[in-house]
Amino acid sequence: MVLYNYKGYDAQSGNSKKGTVDAETPRAARAKLRREKIIISKLEEASAPSKQQSSLFARRVSLLDLAVMTRQFATLQNAQVPLDESLAALTSQVDNPELRNVMAGVRDDISEGKPLATALLAYPKVFNRLYVNMVEAGESSGKMGLVLERLADYIEYQVEIKGKIFSALSYPAIMIAASLAIIAYLFISVVPGLQKVFNSLKVTLPWYTEKLITFSEFLQAHWVMIIIATGVLTFLLRQWSKSTAGGRRVDLWALTLPILGSLVVRINVSKFTKTLSTLLNSGVPIIAALEITKNTIANSVIADILEDAKTSVQEGDSLGNCIERSSHFPPLVTHMIRTGEKTGDLEGMLSHVAQAYDSEVERKIAALIALIEPLMIIVMACVASVVIIALLVPMLSVMSSVR
Repeated sequence: MVLYNYKGYDAQSGNSKKGTVDAETPRAARAKLRREKIIISKLEEASAPSKQQSSLFARRVSLLDLAVMTRQFATLQNAQVPLDESLAALTSQVDNPELRNVMAGVRDDISEGKPLATALLAYPKVFNRLYVNMVEAGESSGKMGLVLERLADYIEYQVEIKGKIFSALSYPAIMIAASLAIIAYLFISVVPGLQKVFNSLKVTLPWYTEKLITFSEFLQAHWVMIIIATGVLTFLLRQWSKSTAGGRRVDLWALTLPILGSLVVRINVSKFTKTLSTLLNSGVPIIAALEITKNTIANSVIADILEDAKTSVQEGDSLGNCIERSSHFPPLVTHMIRTGEKTGDLEGMLSHVAQAYDSEVERKIAALIALIEPLMIIVMACVASVVIIALLVPMLSVMSSVR
């Protein structure tokens, strides 16, 4: 089924009508609306740019905003507040103005008699497939409050993981940038000044000092071209990494890196187990849950493994056997999944795996941050030592000749 936005008029009353309708084709959607006595003036797919999405507000709704709203929604539903009143309350108290507009639109659709999951489908940039499918499961099971609580937990978990990854990457990025800036300053400002002194005194320079000065002259003469070449190379590498073959090569490389590889594996395993556990606990069937989980995994190698697992489970194989055939999942994951399938508590075992790997990710990130600082200090000390020795030896030669 495809969701379509429509605008038109009630054939009996003449009042304007707008909303969404699900159908296989536009023709089927028009036929469905005609049966409801609606004269259509505009019909388009919900995923196409619409008036609601043209302001690009969906792109400015952060995960944190969504997590806070979902937690508030869960609280209202657990308190047995009617759905339309819950949406009205959320519309008035959500801080993010874009998300407030979204919730107002959802409330309008609900007032027209649409299910909540169908109303959320009109905003795919805010509510992804995982969110919509879990809400649909909550509606069908009558446990909307519980499902929204799990959704809030999951989104908060995503925010936390992204924060940890950002913290792990931002510190070394700042250190590397500062190191490159200092090195550039030495070669572009300090070395040329001392070169003039050496030339004026006609000092015989050691070979390593000459190499240093040659490198400094190269940087001064071609720094613009170096910056342009670096930018072009970065752009080409990014484009290559976005291709199917290039992206897979980069993802495979990321999983096999000597130090960071194990961290990348654990982050992906944690996300896989947490997402699948959340979906299964909410009543989503395992095949649909594996499909949704696959789409949340950024690493294409892990995503392909989950696609193969989904196909094998459809054919009657167990999830544990499918995961075991992959060399990228640690043995603990396979063992826990097998145990969960045998005991009938797959959701619980997946949740335990997610918690265990969350803790490992925290420890590894802390260890990496602690390791990066002394490494960068050593690198900077080595560079500074080379420059100082290369410049100090000729200076000492000048001083000795003066004496």
